[in-house]
Amino acid sequence: MLGHIGAAARAAMRSAWLFAIFALTCGVARADYILLPPEENAVSDGAISLVLMITNETEQPIDVSIPSKLDLRLTTDTEAFNASLEADPPPAVATVELAPQTFRKIRYTGKLPEGVEGTVTIRTRDIRANSLVLALSRTTEPKPGSVIAPEPVVAGASAAPTPTSRFLSALSTYDPIYFAVGTREGANAKFQLSFKFQFFPEDAPLVRQVNFLQDLYFGYTQTSLWDLASSSAPFYDTSYKPRLFYYNAGVWDWPGRKITLGVEGGLGHESNGKSGTDSRSINIAYVKPIFTFGDPRDWHLSVAPMLIQYLQKSDNPDIADYRGYIDWNITLGKEDSWQLTGLFRNGSKGFSTELDLSYPLRAVAVGNLNGYVMLQYFDGYGESILDYNRRRPSQLRLGLMFVR
Repeated sequence: MLGHIGAAARAAMRSAWLFAIFALTCGVARADYILLPPEENAVSDGAISLVLMITNETEQPIDVSIPSKLDLRLTTDTEAFNASLEADPPPAVATVELAPQTFRKIRYTGKLPEGVEGTVTIRTRDIRANSLVLALSRTTEPKPGSVIAPEPVVAGASAAPTPTSRFLSALSTYDPIYFAVGTREGANAKFQLSFKFQFFPEDAPLVRQVNFLQDLYFGYTQTSLWDLASSSAPFYDTSYKPRLFYYNAGVWDWPGRKITLGVEGGLGHESNGKSGTDSRSINIAYVKPIFTFGDPRDWHLSVAPMLIQYLQKSDNPDIADYRGYIDWNITLGKEDSWQLTGLFRNGSKGFSTELDLSYPLRAVAVGNLNGYVMLQYFDGYGESILDYNRRRPSQLRLGLMFVR
């Protein structure tokens, strides 16, 4: 009886901690980043100039980061592109104090990727800002001996987004996407697909009234183990992981020390879609504070412990004994160089370690290939949810990572 009371008390304590961390991080005062349309004409194959306005609408000073460049995601009706604009002039300091009820503007300039034209949705990748929808026109082919001025875009004019561009602009990366092959216990493969969908656009009227709505997402990750050695090459197990969550990459930063706190928290489900004795499923509530030390575009360290409360685990009631109550996610790397990511779990009866080492293919293929070459190592219990209480031989796999 006392054991049941103690277990209930521990569960209540974990729930209280989850709620406290989530409420604290959601309530931190922060500045708003507003992306303004071009102040002059722009063309798809030429230079573009955007202005980022940072506002402090609170009643207290706020230390804000001044990005040295804007990493952008451009989506058309059929394609998506990445682009970077540099601050012009470069900021003298990385962090400034913004007085109450004031703002600061920074201009960013650069070249648009080849092939960007028509209705284009522009979103920032590393900071939380509104999206822009612009109509960009290609230049016409000049006749020999003549000079043709590019067809301008009226400053500030926006074209109505199409359903496809609106959908693409709401999609973004979530967990890594990869395909890797190993040979332990016969040839096998592991691959993962993942994305997240933003429910409310940043410029929606409701978001202007209730700001945190722009941070609500649906996420989905699917991880499969593929038995390539058997005659029919069946899938050994697949984990389906939908989530509803709040995510904010920058709720707080420490001025001058390049330390940033982000947060993710919500509800998650994981199951393998099997029946009978092979059925596995859990429902969880979780909070994941994300501590980043250093500039995310340079060498940096990220530590993100995911605190878990199991809401339902009837198919596998002892899964917490092997997974524990914290997923330790640790990343060390640089955007255009090496990156080492680790996932560590430790329960009272088991542990697991997964390490992913990746390097951009552009660096070894003279800029001709996208993606990353990856080396993955796994050891411990539960590489798939089917084997949550079983330790199989460690695995070393080599593969291609599309998103990291």
